[in-house]
Amino acid sequence: MGSSNIITEEVKKLIESGALGRSHVYERLLSYLAQCSEKSQRPREIDIAIDVFDKTEGFDPNQDSLVRVYVHNLRQKLDKYYAEESRKDGQRLRVAKGQYRLDVVFPEPYKNHSGINEMQKIGIGFIAGLIVFSSAMYFLFDWNRPLPSIYQQAAESPVWEDILGDDFPLLVVVGDYYIFGELDEFGRVRRLLREFDINSSNDLDDLFFSEPGLQENYLDLDLTYLPQGTAFALKDLLRVVYTSNKEVRVTTMSELRVADLKSHDILYVGYISALGTLMDFVFASSGLSVGESFDELINNASGEYYASGAGIPEESNYQDYGLVSTFPGPDGNRFLIIAGTRDSGVMHTAEAITTRTDIAVLERAVALDNKDGNMAFEALYEVTGFDRMNLDAMLIYSSPLQYREIWGGELAAR
Repeated sequence: MGSSNIITEEVKKLIESGALGRSHVYERLLSYLAQCSEKSQRPREIDIAIDVFDKTEGFDPNQDSLVRVYVHNLRQKLDKYYAEESRKDGQRLRVAKGQYRLDVVFPEPYKNHSGINEMQKIGIGFIAGLIVFSSAMYFLFDWNRPLPSIYQQAAESPVWEDILGDDFPLLVVVGDYYIFGELDEFGRVRRLLREFDINSSNDLDDLFFSEPGLQENYLDLDLTYLPQGTAFALKDLLRVVYTSNKEVRVTTMSELRVADLKSHDILYVGYISALGTLMDFVFASSGLSVGESFDELINNASGEYYASGAGIPEESNYQDYGLVSTFPGPDGNRFLIIAGTRDSGVMHTAEAITTRTDIAVLERAVALDNKDGNMAFEALYEVTGFDRMNLDAMLIYSSPLQYREIWGGELAAR
């Protein structure tokens, strides 16, 4: 089979596998590079910007890194796909470094050098003997242990080891938005409303209790919605979770019971604005506070604002923010918060907490020390977003948490 046919087949497998994500941008980019390879063309950055991203001739690659960022992320997706894919033939696709050329990489063939001298033969024999011995020891003493996957490696990090290794059942809390109806003068639903202070039917009942007259204006529709980025973030997070033998249950924030905060380990995934019951606890000892719009965070020490640019008209690339926070619960359980101001922030934080290289950066930044089992810290990522996707990110803030302040005297007394 020719290399062009191999590229076509590999691209088809990659797209069908879902490794490129649900966004069609990476699918278009990979298919475009494949077509260029078939025609022996080497596209320029401006060509990709115009043909893939619908930019005009006035696009300036020196001022806009859109193409470079997407190609960099495509390389990472290819690396991740082939790291997880077991292949006998060993062939894989590669976007050449410093170029925008898609080609096929084949495994190195075995070379028999008949002219090697006796010392080389002895050296090779010694190395081969070590390999055989090591293999024998592996099968004798460790044959039953599978090689760690990338998710298993993440699960063994200090960030995950407590919440996956204790005896509490794990409750995955998804940050949904509670929606209720506003009624017109005839008692019909005129429009749907989302209020940040009303996150469940119980919250709406409390509002009716304090202001009974509002019952004529609003109606509980038993309706919620889930932001798109939260659903995507769950994919990798649950793969790490299911490396353990823990009992796992998934619920929504609107259905979370206060009693669960003591009886379960809590893994929250979603928008910061959807934290609901958890909001006060997450920011109780934080060096950050939430702005009025819930799309911004404020550094309490420096006064710096971190405001999401998602949703601003005519903005292609924008800045979003992702928060990871972990701390002990009130009864020896654990909390791990994966949140963002918008979709890009949530998705990147989920990737960072499930990728061993990104976890290592986090470990160095916060100098993780889990000797007493009470590890507590927070970290903030600035994420470059595009069309609800996370393109690139950097860690811009990290700090330990004074976890005893979170639960007041209840935890301090332990």
